[in-house]
Amino acid sequence: MSPASAAAWVVAVLVSVVSAVALTVLVRQRDRVRVELARTDPLTGLGNRRALHETAEPLLDRDGRLGLLLLDLDGFKDVNDTLGHAAGDEVLVQVATVLAATLGDRGTITRLGGDEFAVLVPDPQDGDRGVAELEVLSKRLLAALAVGDLHAGVVPIDLQGSIGIAVSGPDGRSLGELLQRADIAMYAAKRARVGVLRYDAASDPHSTGALELLGQLRAAMDADQLALHYQPKVSGDGGRLLGFEALVRWNHPVRGLLLPADFLPFVERTHLIHALTRWVLITALRQAATWRAQGLQTSMAVNISAVSLDSGLLGIVEEALALTRWNPADLVLEITETAIIHDPVGARAVVERLRERGVRVAVDDFGAGSTSLVHLRGLAVHELKIDRQFVSELVAHPEDDVIVSSVIALAHKLGLAVVAEGVETGAAADRLCALGCDELQGFYFARPLPADQAMAWARAEGMAGAAVELR
Repeated sequence: MSPASAAAWVVAVLVSVVSAVALTVLVRQRDRVRVELARTDPLTGLGNRRALHETAEPLLDRDGRLGLLLLDLDGFKDVNDTLGHAAGDEVLVQVATVLAATLGDRGTITRLGGDEFAVLVPDPQDGDRGVAELEVLSKRLLAALAVGDLHAGVVPIDLQGSIGIAVSGPDGRSLGELLQRADIAMYAAKRARVGVLRYDAASDPHSTGALELLGQLRAAMDADQLALHYQPKVSGDGGRLLGFEALVRWNHPVRGLLLPADFLPFVERTHLIHALTRWVLITALRQAATWRAQGLQTSMAVNISAVSLDSGLLGIVEEALALTRWNPADLVLEITETAIIHDPVGARAVVERLRERGVRVAVDDFGAGSTSLVHLRGLAVHELKIDRQFVSELVAHPEDDVIVSSVIALAHKLGLAVVAEGVETGAAADRLCALGCDELQGFYFARPLPADQAMAWARAEGMAGAAVELR
């Protein structure tokens, strides 16, 4: 081989080697980019669900302590529905920036999808100190959102959030368990409108105890373990019986008498709530029809869970009215502010259908939540029930007096009747009467009573033959 040929051969070999090395580098870079893209949320640039797993699982495999914060934005659906998804995406990018800046190097933030974000906090302190640390961090994140100057174009956006906290060890060993339990805590925080909650097994409808209780409740409806107690609603001057409110109780064979707070939070997360609503409605109206035949003229009020406030409720109401031949004008369905806030459009549609049917609708616990007056104006309800927190201290606290008097005046201007619940003293009853409150309800008149005792109370008070007075 000539020197020229040898040199050419060497050059060719070097070019081939360099090309192979360059190709290998490019392939590796490409693979790294692909892996990074697979771990990255394309909208916000944060890590995605895969990144969450890849970050958390090595820590959990080493039995390291890990805190998980699950954040969901409150009311973000309104941004998309009102301004469009492009505007919603713009806001989500800003939210991600605010959260990441606030978190700093204290943890890792990922976007799981939609308006849901997860924060991993490695090595929180043990016990209550660690939980307190995570709660403080959660509140800082929510506070940063509140002052984050969010906007869609030139439109300012006011967003709040709810955070559920789960801690490895006591709340779960795997990331799947932590996500599930943080999700339960987050929705509990959203329902209670408290911002931040740590997972509590006692309120978990999927825990062993809760599942057992739900199974027992299914049988309890067939075994006559459920009962209704009835609390009177009287006229503003306290002289006339206007109706009763039906309140469910469970005569548990082992745990004794259970109040709604002991089992309804579990039931509301299952389809069993519809069966329970049907049972309560039919039982209450049958009892009211029996009383009416005995000379006790009264309306009947039944509480409706926010979960039940959908089109299926209309069929349940129609069935109950037909089975009992009850006048729909003498039925009052009480819905909470939470139900209105959760789905104002859906709530309005159901309430309008109920009104067309002749059923009366009341907003329960008014003042405990944050019902928009715009929502109230567009909602075809008949009455407001002032939350007991304002009524119970009405005489002792002048500011409560101002709130109650303002609500009564506002409701009357809107053509609504007002019911004050939680009336516990004669002084409160007198003051409410002076303010023009239409109906009163509370321990001052009577506690919730079994059906036979409710009739006995009405007779003792001389109200058994009272005519129903509906506004």
